[in-house]
Parts: sequence; structure tokens; C-alpha cells
Amino acid sequence: TPQNLVLPLFVHDKDKSEPISAMPGCSRHSIDSLLKEVGEALELGVNHFVIFPKIADNLKDNLGTAAMDPKGLVPTCVRAVKSKFPNAYMWTDVALDPY
Repeated sequence: TPQNLVLPLFVHDKDKSEPISAMPGCSRHSIDSLLKEVGEALELGVNHFVIFPKIADNLKDNLGTAAMDPKGLVPTCVRAVKSKFPNAYMWTDVALDPY
């Protein structure tokens, strides 16, 4: 059933979505398109989501400090989704790996 699915969502800090060339059919979402995608998924019964952010290399360090930045991409996405869709379940990746 849709309630048992987790939808992976790829995000970046740009103003519009962009296709991911290595993953045909997948896009990196802007905040606006992320909200649209979550809304459509919720209408279909999917209410679990995992966010995979595209973090700039200059924000990555060995301590993962970008993951704790309240103005960072991941917290911004989670706040936007939870503000509009409080019943959405969210998981995140901090994306601080070197690749």
C-alpha cells in the first residue's frame, strides 16, 4: 500500500528543478517543486519522504557542521514541508560525503 512506501526526493538550493543526468526520470527539486511533489504524493497516500540534498563542496567538512546550520538546505526543506504538510514523515541525508 502507498502508506508503506518512502519517496526519495532530491533537492538543491536553486530556484527551479533540474534533471539528474545519472538518474533518468529523476530531478533535483527547488523548494517550490518539492512542496508540489510532496502534495501530489500525499494525495496518492504516500506520506513518508527522505530528502537527499545537493550540498556545495565548500560547505562540507570533517565535522559535518553544515548539517547543524538552521539556515541550511536540509532544515529549510524540512521546515517548508512540515509547515505545509504537518502529517508528512520526513527523513534526511546530510550529504556531507566527499562525492
